[in-house]
Amino acid sequence: MAVIRHYYAFHISQLSPMGMVRVRHFEFVCKSQGLEPTIEKFKVFYQLNSNLGFFSYALRNVKKILIKPPKSFHDWKMKFFFIREEVIPIAMEFRQSGPIPKEDAKIPHKEGWYNKIKATPNRVFGGQVLVVAGMSNKWPYP
Repeated sequence: MAVIRHYYAFHISQLSPMGMVRVRHFEFVCKSQGLEPTIEKFKVFYQLNSNLGFFSYALRNVKKILIKPPKSFHDWKMKFFFIREEVIPIAMEFRQSGPIPKEDAKIPHKEGWYNKIKATPNRVFGGQVLVVAGMSNKWPYP
C-alpha cells in the first residue's frame, strides 16, 4: 500500500475506508495468485478520485476484481484517529483536494498476469490466510 500511497502523494489519513479496502484487496488478489502488486497493475483497475477532502479509487471500465464491495462504512468518522508522525517513519504531505487529471491506463488484455487475476469477494480473512498471502507478519513466513 505504501507504494500506491506514495505514487499518488497524499497523507495516509486522507485515504477513505473504501480506498483502503480497494488497495488491500488488490494486494491480496495479486499476492494470493503469485503476482507482485505494482502501481502499473493497480492503475489498470483504479483511478484516483477525491470527495470531501478524502481520496479513494474509482473503478475503471475493466473487469472487476472486487465482488460486492461494502456499500458504506457507517460511523467511520467516529472511529477516525490521528497517528503521531513518529510512528510512520516516512515523510507524507497533505495533498490538496481538487480536480484530479485522468490517467490513461492501457488494458493489457493479452498479458498473462491480467488474465490470471480473478475476481474475489470482499471478505474478512483470519490471520493464517494473510500470513500465507505474505500480508501479515503475525507469524514468520519462510
